[in-house]
Amino acid sequence: MNLIRWIKAAFGVASAAMIAGGVCLMLRPDVSASAICMALGILSVVYGIIRLAGYFCNDLYRLAFQFDMAVGILSILIGGVLLFRSDRVLTYLPIVTGIFLLVDSVLRLQTAIDAKHFGMGKWWLILVLAIGGAALGTALLLRPYDSGRVLVRLVGLTLLIDGCENLLACLYTVKVPRRSCAKIIEGQCVIEENDL
Repeated sequence: MNLIRWIKAAFGVASAAMIAGGVCLMLRPDVSASAICMALGILSVVYGIIRLAGYFCNDLYRLAFQFDMAVGILSILIGGVLLFRSDRVLTYLPIVTGIFLLVDSVLRLQTAIDAKHFGMGKWWLILVLAIGGAALGTALLLRPYDSGRVLVRLVGLTLLIDGCENLLACLYTVKVPRRSCAKIIEGQCVIEENDL
């Protein structure tokens, strides 16, 4: 399996893990804060590593991973803080999650617009989820709720939306070069890549 296929599969698994984690937080908001920080920290570090690797891969359209150096580094840093300074970030967890989701969703807006220019039919799904993610990220930053259970559910919803954004971007915008073939056109050798 070449690098881009591995990264696409890993990105899909990480996105699915975000979705599952979001659903768990929405259904079980009484989970201990330290367990939430530990799980989110591990997920953020793994997710950041995958996105950094995605930035350097040979994605045919360069859409899903175009901002992944910055997002990958940010994700690893946030994950490290959640893992090693969980006692200090518990009160700021909604804000940290909101900032990350807001940044990721705004970047996904450009991915959706670029996907439209490439003629990809599902670009509008990425756009809708990116707008929803940006709205939820803003809601977490403003913290309109004082209830801890409501905030945990809101964090879960943001994970769910962000995971769906990333999964759609992975499925519809990452194209894996299958093989290269050479054609002779008017005396010139033209290399074409066929994608899946």
